[in-house]
Amino acid sequence: MTAASFSRFLDQASLLVTTLGLGVVALVLARTGRLIVSLTVFMEMLTAAGLLRLAAAPTLARALAAGGVLLVRRLATLGLHRGDPLARTAAVLLGGMQRLRVAGSARLAGAGVRRRG
Repeated sequence: MTAASFSRFLDQASLLVTTLGLGVVALVLARTGRLIVSLTVFMEMLTAAGLLRLAAAPTLARALAAGGVLLVRRLATLGLHRGDPLARTAAVLLGGMQRLRVAGSARLAGAGVRRRG
């Protein structure tokens, strides 16, 4: 596989991930009924698509676009999940906010609460 064909393959994979992301968002929304969780999933899919595009042809414009997606994802995730424990848990499971879970466990342990499971 040549570099040009591999680049085209990664561009197509990026488009596929974005398209599948829309379907996954609809499925998550239907299953959970929570828009916040659905948006978190969609932001993760867009992040994956942006990183695939960056791997296809690492240009400054694509690097800035991927960085912009990551910044928006981070800010939106923080904004969406303030005060919503279920959404925070979903964000942790999706890989976005690992530190939040650790801090929450420490607070629970300090209060004498044992976690189930």
